[in-house]
Amino acid sequence: MTPYANSTRRKRHRPIAPAPRRGTLMTCVLVCMLVVASIVAVIAKDAIAGRRETKLRLQMHQTERLLDAGILRAAIQTKRDPDYVGETWKPNLQMAGRDANASVVITVSEDATTVTARIGFEPNITTQSYVYSSSEIQ
Repeated sequence: MTPYANSTRRKRHRPIAPAPRRGTLMTCVLVCMLVVASIVAVIAKDAIAGRRETKLRLQMHQTERLLDAGILRAAIQTKRDPDYVGETWKPNLQMAGRDANASVVITVSEDATTVTARIGFEPNITTQSYVYSSSEIQ
């Protein structure tokens, strides 16, 4: 008898590996790309909003300066000519490398002078006004 005759043969079972899941890696890569694209989009949106805000602040500052120049112009013209009733002054200004649509409206009445400065193009037009008494100039 052979030594193997009485023994029962056991089959060795290998653990069966799960079938490779196709597309799992691709799905992970796509999800990561989607997350990165979302982050980049948020950063770009914030950068654009910051740039717009900076341009608007610069335009507001320019409007203040233009208003100051208009007040000075009104004061000088009123002193030179007692019959001065005002004007619309359109200075040649440039902002960000292009011509700025700017105007100063001066209105002089017996008791008050109104100066209104306006700069910009639609939809970003900034306007500031100042009213002072004619007696303040003397």
